[in-house]
Formats: sequence, structure tokens, C-alpha cells
Amino acid sequence: MPNLNTLFSLHSRALAYIALIMNVIRTIMVGFILTAGLLFTSNAAAVAVPNLQPEKSVRMEASIAKPAGPEIRHYAQRKAESRISASQAKSAAQRRYPGAKFVNIKVVGNAYRVRLQQKNGRIVDVSVDARTGRVRN
Repeated sequence: MPNLNTLFSLHSRALAYIALIMNVIRTIMVGFILTAGLLFTSNAAAVAVPNLQPEKSVRMEASIAKPAGPEIRHYAQRKAESRISASQAKSAAQRRYPGAKFVNIKVVGNAYRVRLQQKNGRIVDVSVDARTGRVRN
């Protein structure tokens, strides 16, 4: 009969393999969804422009920009709303005050408030823009 450590090790490996397989399946599914979205939007753009007059419709098709699929629009919206990580904000604040000791960090509106303690004991609050990473003060 196998001991408890061997069973735990086998269970852990099985979970790791399952997680790996799930990631591969997720990647493949996202690829299929993006491909289908791109095919759908390109077909929709071709259908939206009727071919009534050949010389005009050819020029119209070339000048009409194909609409972005919902996945692409969602990515662009998320990118516009993206923030730097708390770790990046901490690093930016510590570059502004070298040698200062990190105390804590908090999100305040569209900024991180990083609290540092200087070598002389003085507490400094540094505001770091959450979107750009620029130190405001």
C-alpha cells in the first residue's frame, strides 16, 4: 500500500497536469473565437456594401474601414482602463525617494498613494498616477 506522501505527490501532479490541459484548451478556444469574430466582421462589412454599381462599390469597399470585432473593442477598452501594478507604483515612488523604507500603498481614485519612511524618520506620501506610472509629487 502506498504511503500518504506518495499519494499526495501523485494527486498534486495530476492537478498540475489538469491545469496545464485547461490552459491549452482555453488558448485554443480563444483562438477559435477570435478567428470567428474576425471572419464574421469581414463578412458583415462585405454584405453591408451592396454591389449595385461596380465602379462605385469597388471604391466604396476600399474606403470603408472594417468594424472591429467585439473582442478587439473589449481589448481596446480594457487597455484604456488598465492600471500599473501596485509593485510598479511602489518602485516609482522609491526611485523618487531613494533609501526610503516602504510602509504601505493604497488606491485613491486614479492614483496610488505610496507611504514611505525616510532614513531620518519622516513619513512621505507619494502619489503615483495609476495609468501612466508618473510620480505626481
